[in-house]
Amino acid sequence: MENLTAYLDDSLVPLERKIKEYLELEGKIRKLEVEIINLKAKATAPGNHQKQEEGTTEAKSSEDNLKEDEQLLDIMLQRYREMQNEVIKMLPEQNKFIEIDLGYGPSMVGYFTVDLETHTQLPEPVLRVVH
Repeated sequence: MENLTAYLDDSLVPLERKIKEYLELEGKIRKLEVEIINLKAKATAPGNHQKQEEGTTEAKSSEDNLKEDEQLLDIMLQRYREMQNEVIKMLPEQNKFIEIDLGYGPSMVGYFTVDLETHTQLPEPVLRVVH
């Protein structure tokens, strides 16, 4: 008989914690990307060129915020790639999902080098989290 509670195994707790951190960082990256898009749209909006020519502090502040956010995004993306590698090292096998508990029932995580449908080699390995 299949063990339906295997995902509750205490040995998976470190992996679960790392996945939660990974997903939290992924969410922060998405929000920051939206903020950057909004700042860029605001900078190119009609009427904003006049503010830039006049040298208003609002235009300079917006430019500074955009640069800071882009730098922060680079740092976060670097950490995101590092966390992907950390998670991959913690997984017991490739090309297979394992069940974990992220706090709201069973979830799955896996590291794939082969497309599951076509069985062809992927150009780049993929970490998948189903939650």
